[in-house]
Amino acid sequence: MPGRTVDIVAIGPPPFDPYHPAASAWGLAAALAAAGDDVQVLHLPGSEATVAPPGVSAVPVTIPLHRPGGPHEPAEFASAAGRKLRRGADLILRDPAGLGSLGVSRGRGGPVVVGFARGVELLSFEGERPDRPGAGFVDRLDTWLDRRTVRRLERAALEEADRLAYDAADVARSLAEQYSVPERKLVALPPAVPELPPLPSRELSRQNLRIPPDVSVVVAPMAFDAPEPSGLDRALDAFRRVRPFFPGVRLVVVGARAPSDPGVISLPDRHAETLADALAGADVALFARRAPGFDPGMVLAARAGVPPIVLPDARFPADPEGGVRVAASTDAGDLASILAELLADPASQKELGRSAQRFAEPFLPGRVASALRTVVDPSATARGVKGRAPAVRRAATP
Repeated sequence: MPGRTVDIVAIGPPPFDPYHPAASAWGLAAALAAAGDDVQVLHLPGSEATVAPPGVSAVPVTIPLHRPGGPHEPAEFASAAGRKLRRGADLILRDPAGLGSLGVSRGRGGPVVVGFARGVELLSFEGERPDRPGAGFVDRLDTWLDRRTVRRLERAALEEADRLAYDAADVARSLAEQYSVPERKLVALPPAVPELPPLPSRELSRQNLRIPPDVSVVVAPMAFDAPEPSGLDRALDAFRRVRPFFPGVRLVVVGARAPSDPGVISLPDRHAETLADALAGADVALFARRAPGFDPGMVLAARAGVPPIVLPDARFPADPEGGVRVAASTDAGDLASILAELLADPASQKELGRSAQRFAEPFLPGRVASALRTVVDPSATARGVKGRAPAVRRAATP
C-alpha cells in the first residue's frame, strides 16, 4: 500500500554503524520511501550520523536532560516526538516501543501505531540493578520508585500501540506475562537489517587490508565496543588453535581493538564501509558474543555469501535454513573445530555461503516493509492479526 504518510520515531540519527539500535528503523524508513510512502523520521540527535536515505525527512527532536539515563528521559523524548507527528499521518512506527506515550490522537480514522518490541524494558531494568545486600534504605527506595516508573511508562507505550512487532519469542512471552498483552496484538516480524555499501572486489578488499590473495581469511565482527560481551577472547582462542594448520591465515576483528597477535588484523571502526571491506575479502565469519540477542552482523555476513559460525545460544528471527554453522558448545575448541573444517574445504564454504544468502533474505528492509504492510492492512486489522508461533529460534546444535 504505497502512498501512505508514515512517521517513524527512532532513538538516533541515521547511523554509520550497522549495529546501532537505530539502524533497523532507518533501514525500514528507506524501504518504505522507496516503495512510494511519504516518510518522516523523528529522532534524538547524535554526534555521529550519516545522511538520511533518499526520500526520507529527518527531524531531530531535542529534550532537556534533567536526569540522564533515568527512566523519565525516554518518556520525555516520546512526548516531544509526539508533538511533532504529522496530523495526517496514516502510520506511526516506534522502534523500539520504548517508554511513555506519544500522545497519538485517537479520533475516527486515526493512524495505526506499530511498536517494535526489541525487549522488555522492565526486565532490562531489573537485570541492570540486581538486589545488593549492602544497599541502604535510600538506594532501595530509589530503585523501587524507578522500577515502578519504568513499569508505568512501558505499559503506556504498549497500550498505545495497535500492533506490537517482536523478533524474539521470549519477548512475546514476557509481554504477555508482565503486561497481559493479548495475542491478537502481537506479530512476529524480523528486524530490517540495512544493506551495506556495495562490496569491493575480493582482490581490492585484500589489497586494502594488506592480505595476500592466496591465504584464508576469517572475519570476526564485534557486536559491542567492549571486548568481553562481544566474545573477542573466544574468537582469538579459536583462531589461535587453527592457525598452525593454515599457513598465513588471517583474523580480521571489526569493531574492537584486538591484541597484536600474529595473523590478527584489528579494525576498531565499525562503520558500514569498514565491515563491507572486511566481508568482501573473507572466507568465513565468526560470531562468539556472550551477551544474548540477535546479531545483525550475522545477516550482513550471510548476505555477502560469507558463511557464519555461531554459538548454540544465537538467536534467529528467521529460519536459518542450513545457512549457518552452529558450534556444539560455547567452548573455543568447538568453534575451532568448525572453523578448521570450513577453512579446509572451499567447496563447503561456497555451498554454505549460498544457503546463507537465502537465510538473509527475510531481513532485507524491502521484505520487512512488505510484511509490515500486511500487518497494518485495514482488512487484516478488522479480522484481528494474531501472533503466530514465533519464527524466532535459538540455534540448534548440529
